[in-house]
Amino acid sequence: MRAISRILLSFCSLLLAVAIFSGVLGSLGSWLFVFKVTMIFALPVWLINLPILFLFKNIDRHRRWTIPALGGLIGPVCLMLWCGILVLGGSNWASIWNGDPETGGLGSGLIFASLIGLATNSFYTVALPIFKRRSDGSAPCAPHKDEASADLPTR
Repeated sequence: MRAISRILLSFCSLLLAVAIFSGVLGSLGSWLFVFKVTMIFALPVWLINLPILFLFKNIDRHRRWTIPALGGLIGPVCLMLWCGILVLGGSNWASIWNGDPETGGLGSGLIFASLIGLATNSFYTVALPIFKRRSDGSAPCAPHKDEASADLPTR
């Protein structure tokens, strides 16, 4: 599977996770607003997560749980780093932790970031083997590497 296909699959997994999250969290009228705000925070973390997904080219049975686990950790870690940078810049830690009373503060943000990362990487982990099988079998007329090398004359 080519790199651009894996990037598109990962991005579609992100869109699906954010759409489901927005549908659960936002009502019918505010779904688009929740989607936009979630994408503002999730897209940079997805860009950080992308090289990690490329480290695991072949997802076998033993490493399958690693990718969703990393997705569940990378969002909260990035959020905590961002809050740490804000505190080092002079912000008050208590106001960052408490946040807006309607959103529940940083604690709920960490849970939401973990859920988005976990869902995104879980969708990617489930979809990758399906699309790999489909891309391997999509060109039945094209010879495999072994068959193509067998047709070459030997000297």
